[in-house]
Amino acid sequence: MFHLGLDFGSTLTKMAMTKPGALDYPAPQAIFQYKTHNDPSLFYKALEEFLKAENISLSDIDGITATGTHANVVRNNILNIPTRIVGEVESIGRGALALTGLDQALVVNMGTGTTYVLANKEGYRHIGGTGVGGGTLSGLGSYMLKCKSVKDIISLAAQGDLEKVDLLIKDVTDQTLVNLPPYLTAANFGKMGHSLYEKEAAQAGRADVARGLINLVLQVIGSMAVMVCKSCNTTNVIFVGSLTRLPQITETYSMFSKVYDLHFIVPPFAVFATALGSTLTSPVV
Repeated sequence: MFHLGLDFGSTLTKMAMTKPGALDYPAPQAIFQYKTHNDPSLFYKALEEFLKAENISLSDIDGITATGTHANVVRNNILNIPTRIVGEVESIGRGALALTGLDQALVVNMGTGTTYVLANKEGYRHIGGTGVGGGTLSGLGSYMLKCKSVKDIISLAAQGDLEKVDLLIKDVTDQTLVNLPPYLTAANFGKMGHSLYEKEAAQAGRADVARGLINLVLQVIGSMAVMVCKSCNTTNVIFVGSLTRLPQITETYSMFSKVYDLHFIVPPFAVFATALGSTLTSPVV
């Protein structure tokens, strides 16, 4: 029998199907996502398409768990399958730990905004968050670049050059600074309004700006993770959520890991970690 986990985000709804007892459990057997709507009929249609694509019948599912900001879309059952609402913070933490095999970490859920959850043997605690996330990237990309989606921004940024828009450490000093390599960003978009870099700014195109936007979002999220780790005495950072699909995440966070002596991890199925975690989570009392 299968168990279905649902993560109703403000932008996307993610689905993760697990099969307890399978060799790779709790890794998902099937995954799916669609754009979140408040209309329950659209959710049911998306769910039916998912099950049809995976050749799974309703009788193969023994339970459904749901979490996220729009989880109120569902009630006590979905298509006559027992359904329960579970806590989002615990779902984020449990899903991330399950995908990595770790027993403690700071979990960074990168969605429309970003949530920080401390997960360990003592439980799952919401540390804080930032409004910088996928919503920031899509909003600024739409306003500044007329891009219709994050996918369009990613495609544009592939040809971008950060050095045309960002002020780097090597630009502001020729000294060797401890723990601050010359390729680190000193100021995001710092060259765009600096009198000493008018030539670079004039040469910057849409692709460079797109690359700068992605770097800005990833660095703000990563920098906050570093500060939380230092205050909580934690060295493992697990990134989950939709923004983990950004191709630049590996380069950016590999650098962060090296500079700050932390373990920045993006596990397989990171986008669906919260949906997966909901299947492992205790019911809300």
